[in-house]
Amino acid sequence: MTKESNTPLADQQKLPAGVKEIIDAVFASGGSNSPKAGTEVSTKRTKLTTQTALEIMRLAAEDAGYTAKFTKEDVAQFIKEFDIAQSKQVEKVVTSTAQKTVEGATPEAIDKTMSTTAQTEYPSFFRPGDFAVDWVWKKINFKDEASLGAKSLDALAQVRGLVQKFDLLGVTDNDMRVAAKQIAMGKKTIDEYKVDLQQIAKKEYPQFADRFATDPELTTYDIASPVIKLLAKTWEVEESDVSIDDPIVSSYMNYAGPDGKGQPPSRADLLRKAKQHRKYEETTEANENARDAAVGLARAFGFGV
Repeated sequence: MTKESNTPLADQQKLPAGVKEIIDAVFASGGSNSPKAGTEVSTKRTKLTTQTALEIMRLAAEDAGYTAKFTKEDVAQFIKEFDIAQSKQVEKVVTSTAQKTVEGATPEAIDKTMSTTAQTEYPSFFRPGDFAVDWVWKKINFKDEASLGAKSLDALAQVRGLVQKFDLLGVTDNDMRVAAKQIAMGKKTIDEYKVDLQQIAKKEYPQFADRFATDPELTTYDIASPVIKLLAKTWEVEESDVSIDDPIVSSYMNYAGPDGKGQPPSRADLLRKAKQHRKYEETTEANENARDAAVGLARAFGFGV
């Protein structure tokens, strides 16, 4: 015998929990089945109404920062996909009951009926809250930044800032959007994404592979930082004004060459390059050195300077 229950959902009060927990609580319902002789299969499904589906979608959209209005077609599609996903993981309980008559020990004894019941449960791993949140996130287009909510924009900014610190060729704009969406959804943290970028950095900067392996916080910018500081000091500018892809910084970061056997430029080499750059000509130090040189030359020629 098979028994299936479709539990219609009515309006529920919000609970003091996260959106997924709220949605899961809306869906939670109990039930019991008394075992009978034979085998009984009991399944439980949740039946959505249009109103309940729309409220669940609204909660998920609010959590994701999705501001677009849902159409009737959206709600119908949500219910359809919900039913399909749920049907793949229906909660089921199989109860088998066996009975047999046992004769009494004496002729005067009354026959006894003994029964044994075995119950096998097949739990469902379908989580309505996860389904609703994931469904809404699928509608969020990270290519259309004007439509993104604060959570998505913040994740996108974090990802772009981190990628900039790695200066990698192997990370595209689409890669960044995918990562930002995962972070906004809570499926990945920015620290986990940093480790992902390190794996790419190991290939693009093999000479620093060991350093990346021993420090999960390390970025390419961290490695280039001493050179950036040297240039900023020499050129009398802010460190933020020195790009990681500056030719002098690149000469240090990419010293290994195709064969990986090159030697990094020394501090003296880097300082010499920095002072040969046009930016150095605009510094106070360069002007003072030029003036001192001019005075010395004038004196050498006999001028009373």
